[in-house]
Amino acid sequence: MKQKNLLFLILFLSLTGCIDKVQLPVSAPELVVEGWIEDGGFPVVMVTTTVPVTDTIADVSELQEHVVNWAKVTVSDGEREVVLTGQKDKNYFPPYIYTSAFMRGKAGKSYTVKVEYGGRTATAVTTIPAPKPLEYIKVVRSLNNRDMFYLIGGLKDDPQTKDYYKVFTKTKYKDTQYVSSFMGLIDDSIIDQDIKEIPINNGVGKVDEMLNAYYDVGDQISIRFCTLDKAAWRYWSDFEEIQSLSRNPFFPVSTRIHSNVRGGLGYWAGYGSTYYTVSILDSLAHGKIY
Repeated sequence: MKQKNLLFLILFLSLTGCIDKVQLPVSAPELVVEGWIEDGGFPVVMVTTTVPVTDTIADVSELQEHVVNWAKVTVSDGEREVVLTGQKDKNYFPPYIYTSAFMRGKAGKSYTVKVEYGGRTATAVTTIPAPKPLEYIKVVRSLNNRDMFYLIGGLKDDPQTKDYYKVFTKTKYKDTQYVSSFMGLIDDSIIDQDIKEIPINNGVGKVDEMLNAYYDVGDQISIRFCTLDKAAWRYWSDFEEIQSLSRNPFFPVSTRIHSNVRGGLGYWAGYGSTYYTVSILDSLAHGKIY
């Protein structure tokens, strides 16, 4: 969900491909679609183009040139179609999104996004699963540092259904949008008990940030716990694996991420979301620290 991640990762993939100065043909840029629609929420879509692989290192500021501001983006629920409006939004990276207040997602329904730009068309379909709440959230003090904390959520899974889950977090004054929680992707095949405890780790905004899964004593954390379909789960699974490997210079990245977008790259996800807020200070004040 962290939009900054996708564009930075595209840049990083291009850089890791240049380690041995291999001369590669410059391919035509592809559309990159990153979007989602929640149960009860409005669609949000960002459109960029791929960064070409060259033997020169691109500056991060040059990524702005790959942001598409004039695409036609439509979303259909099978009964009606809405054209999304493009607008600047500093809470996202890149700071430009397509959205509309004339369509809200509904659990159980399927939604098709279509992006048209420069003679190219990219489409994707997703279904919004029913939201599932967490049973509880614990604030746990680190054994190594009493000023650091981590969060654990209790998840009760239905063994009769196949489910996938994703955790996003947003720390007040640190994040402007929800970021992908480190190790916050769950396939219910690993849940073999009544209630499974899952990590709700800090998120990582971009590939050059140091990973710190813990929270500080003054942090107020907003948590977005989502159900998602298999296609979105596969995208996030690949993304998180590559993001982890790209931090290690001994594992150059060349794998293509699974995508449910036809005619482009990226993802279009339907989320059944539940939201929570945790204050470390409030938990300390009320003695709710484990």
